[in-house]
Amino acid sequence: MKPGNSLFLCFVCGSLLALTLLVSACWAQESKRLTIISYPARPPKLPLWLGRDAGLFEKHGLLVSIKELSSTEEILRELGAKSGDIYAATAPHIVSAIGDGADLVFIANTGYSVLKLLSHPAITRPEDLKGKKVGTGEPNSSQDRITRQALQRLGLNPDKAVTLVPMGGRSISRLNALLAGKIDATTSNEDNLFELEKRGDMGKVRVLADNESLKLFIGAGVDFAVSRSLLVKERNVVKSFVRALCEAIALARQDRAQADRIYTRYQQVTDPALLDFMYRTYVQGAIPQRPFPKSEAVALGLEEFGAKPGLEDKRAENLIDTTLLKELENEGLFDRLYGKSK
Repeated sequence: MKPGNSLFLCFVCGSLLALTLLVSACWAQESKRLTIISYPARPPKLPLWLGRDAGLFEKHGLLVSIKELSSTEEILRELGAKSGDIYAATAPHIVSAIGDGADLVFIANTGYSVLKLLSHPAITRPEDLKGKKVGTGEPNSSQDRITRQALQRLGLNPDKAVTLVPMGGRSISRLNALLAGKIDATTSNEDNLFELEKRGDMGKVRVLADNESLKLFIGAGVDFAVSRSLLVKERNVVKSFVRALCEAIALARQDRAQADRIYTRYQQVTDPALLDFMYRTYVQGAIPQRPFPKSEAVALGLEEFGAKPGLEDKRAENLIDTTLLKELENEGLFDRLYGKSK
């Protein structure tokens, strides 16, 4: 090779290297790092996991790290320490932290833990439960609270209209008691419903009510909250995060393999029948196409922790910000993802 050609080649290689470094530096400067504090690891978190794994956050200039926790104590500690940029947790945990002084606001909800009130087939209306036995958890347990909330929302006084039958152990024991005729009704989650379906026993019970009819979004729901200061100072960053969540929901609905992969990786689900059930129950059911915050979930938190100083005179709408999703809606995001609604 001639000396001139060699010098030219070195010049080209050096220029390409400099350009690569420059692009990398610009990307690093423009990308925003976000720490998401997450608990519990439940099926409605699919959009968060898929958004990261499919590169949707990166697509919008976000470097997202998810810190998965394993207990209520941990999430409350992290909320108190203000260690995250965004929190993905059940609404009551976040409301409790707001009551303790955290300046957080709810910006999205990607679903909830599925709940159904099941009864003996002969019971066709909620009022038919009067005088009947309803299986519940031990007194003051979360399951007992859920059962009482469900009955109250049906206009039934849980201490007078029915006989509550506390049953310890796993919730499947209440379902088996219902099938055996030992109780007349009980609440049930998606795990038990899958077992019923798998055994061909769905015809042996009646679904009297569910989350939507009860407006009861309690338990392992997925509510997203951010500090008001971050929302003000870096609104476009938070908006990009919510946009990526919306795109992840659409991707899961359009490509089932994406959803199956997430549930296999993060929920250790490998049974094809259970994957099918999860897809129908969550991706096509509980996870909304437009993940607006659920005021009902926030209201439940206020019912439980409303006595805390930071919640004085607060209502659910005071703790919710829907403007990001409304902007995305007005900009035509959902029309592009799902086609224009008629």
